[in-house]
Amino acid sequence: MKWNFIHDLQRIYAYMDCLEENTIERDYPLIWERIHATSCAQIGRMLAEMRGVDTELAAITCALHDMGRWVSGRQNDHAPKGEEPVRRFLMEGTMDDDTREQIVQAVINHSKKDQVGSELEEIVKDADILDCYWYGEKIAKVHHAARLQRTLKDLGIHSLREG
Repeated sequence: MKWNFIHDLQRIYAYMDCLEENTIERDYPLIWERIHATSCAQIGRMLAEMRGVDTELAAITCALHDMGRWVSGRQNDHAPKGEEPVRRFLMEGTMDDDTREQIVQAVINHSKKDQVGSELEEIVKDADILDCYWYGEKIAKVHHAARLQRTLKDLGIHSLREG
């Protein structure tokens, strides 16, 4: 059992519990944020396994990638807004500075889906697109659709579903 990740996920859920006390307007409800964080982590773990990247690093990064939106409640500029909350969250762990910085950079850059980043950044971007797609979000931007198509092909899924 991956107890370190489960402990981190428990900390993420506790963090979100505290955010529920805020009465700010949100673009997405916190229940979605919990679901998306958890499923992105698992998708990220799978993609990391396929791509030869540390699966636990991918899982925690994917789980944290939208922290800026959790805090602000807004989709707009949520990736860079995640930098400071993610840094604070990671300080409680036992990771080295380089690993923490890789995670922070992946969070900051995950919305730049038209750009190619580090292997970890690419896993986060792909997990995010896949999860949103699998939960029924319309993937309208051309570069998002291209990323989705490439990732589905990598998974052996050769066509986008209709509707």
